[in-house]
Amino acid sequence: MFGTDKPMDNPINWSFKVGQLFSIDIRVHILFVLCAVFLIVQALPDADAGVSIPISKVLIQALGTYAILFGIVLLHEFGHCFGCRRVGGEAHEILIWPLGGLASVAPPHNPSAHMVTTVAGPMVNVIICGLCSLGLVAWTGQLGAVPWNPLHPFTPVSQAILLSEGQWWLLQVYGLSYFILLINLLPVFPFDGGRVLQAWLWPRKGYRASMELATGIGMGGAIVIGLWGIVSGETLLLMIAVFGYLTCWQSKRMAKYQDDFGGGGFSPYGSGEESWDVPERKPGFFERRRIRKASQQIARQRERIAAHEKEVERILAKVSQSGLASLSPRERNVLEEETKRQQSIEP
Repeated sequence: MFGTDKPMDNPINWSFKVGQLFSIDIRVHILFVLCAVFLIVQALPDADAGVSIPISKVLIQALGTYAILFGIVLLHEFGHCFGCRRVGGEAHEILIWPLGGLASVAPPHNPSAHMVTTVAGPMVNVIICGLCSLGLVAWTGQLGAVPWNPLHPFTPVSQAILLSEGQWWLLQVYGLSYFILLINLLPVFPFDGGRVLQAWLWPRKGYRASMELATGIGMGGAIVIGLWGIVSGETLLLMIAVFGYLTCWQSKRMAKYQDDFGGGGFSPYGSGEESWDVPERKPGFFERRRIRKASQQIARQRERIAAHEKEVERILAKVSQSGLASLSPRERNVLEEETKRQQSIEP
């Protein structure tokens, strides 16, 4: 069930593989499944409460919402992976767990590569929200159908709008993507906003100083989020705060052992474990595509050269038999171009 290539004394590795896309393993943490079961059971109406909503409908909504959340988080992490590969890095694995997703990527050790890798994730959510917004406006005919208010990502601005079943589901896709986008835009490390801040500080203060500053801000932000979670009674915020604080603390410690001109560093979207030695892997989908295109271009170039040489040999044979006067204008041009080419490569 669990991966045998990972140390099981680390709870972050308690996961199982559910598939692979674009040479990227997709794993699900066991806690994600347990939390899903717990929340779905908790969502069921109490028999003593006199609620008239059918249990089947509640189950469908709960399961559907969790499936949408899974899909959006997965797409967000694929955004990080593709962004990393775009700048020449490697992406190997995505882990879905209760607090979101973790993409195991290794971008080149420079600010711009880390910036592109980071921004690519939230951009996926921007695209999802944009498409859902267009769909809601076109479907309802009202701009107020879109929940623009960041404090209420699931509530349309015009609360008087009555949504159909299909419109309600589209609203859930928008709201979940919007919520994930807002959380990740917080300028608190290790969220994407904090990583953007670190990448921006990197060329100005150096890698180590930028990490220490970003993680220090992140630890302070985690404390604020934790206090907010305690006051509001939101357990999820408290869990996010604890995870954020521990990740910042671990990253801050690791930064002390890396110089500004170090190599691989550590996977910025994974569990925070060191990855100085990146395992040798097969080329990914986009890398294989680039290699295939380059090979095809080389093959076509060789074919053109072979055809040209064959044509030159035919023209020279014709000149030898019938003289220059027998050549057509096109054949004369080919011969002149070949003469110029030979002259240009002579020492």
